[in-house]
Amino acid sequence: MIDKKYVNIALIVVFFISLFISLNSVIFETNFQLDQAIARVGEKEISRQKFEEIIKVLDDQSDSELTLEKKNLIRERLIDEELLIQRAIELDLVRNDSLVKGNVIQTMFQYIINSSELAEPSETELRDYFNKEKNYFSSGKRYKLKNYTFRNLNDAELAKNSLMQSDFENFLKLIETEKAIDLPNVFLTPQKIRDYLGPKALEELPSLEKGDFSNIFEINQIPSIIICIDILLDNKPKFEEIIGQIKNKFIRDREDKLVKEYIEDLRNFYEIEKYSF
Repeated sequence: MIDKKYVNIALIVVFFISLFISLNSVIFETNFQLDQAIARVGEKEISRQKFEEIIKVLDDQSDSELTLEKKNLIRERLIDEELLIQRAIELDLVRNDSLVKGNVIQTMFQYIINSSELAEPSETELRDYFNKEKNYFSSGKRYKLKNYTFRNLNDAELAKNSLMQSDFENFLKLIETEKAIDLPNVFLTPQKIRDYLGPKALEELPSLEKGDFSNIFEINQIPSIIICIDILLDNKPKFEEIIGQIKNKFIRDREDKLVKEYIEDLRNFYEIEKYSF
């Protein structure tokens, strides 16, 4: 039989070998982590790579090499940043502070876009996009109008007769300015004119030419006449004329689609439970 003394010695040797291997593994792991980090705040390590990137930028901007004191100062600032970030997370500022929340969301949007590494759109893609979105890049007829209101229907009819006789001086005497709706002195789309003057004004537009005046119509039961100062005709630009505009909108639409798809993936990944209102 094997002497118990030798068995015990063998067990002790095995124990110390195992202990040595374990300690060596821990030391190696610690050294590896220290090589990758410049500091640790709580459970979060501050990347040595990030620290060295900052040092490199400052070195490039400086005529002399950064001193150890300045490097220590940079590390302290990074620690301060991490402390503030961790405290902000503890205080749940991402949800409770609207400014922080907005910045985080915008940063996420930018992260989604940047991480996709999309190629520059080709001319073929842009031409196909232009053909699908021609209505967007084309503009219909636009009007520059002047709106006049009157105290009552009788004054409006007298004013219209004055316009028919080219008696603009008498026309101006009949207008009522207190309840007038002033239009901006720019070319307006029919939709914008409707927003200002209501749907009845749109019925007058098809018959108007530059210098013409409308029939009498009512805005909130107030008699009105519009005079057409000028008209900007339909504009249907060619691809080559607005290629920059096409490219910008193509990229915006592509980025919007990316963000929507990313959010949809998140909806599928996270468990969402909706409650009654």
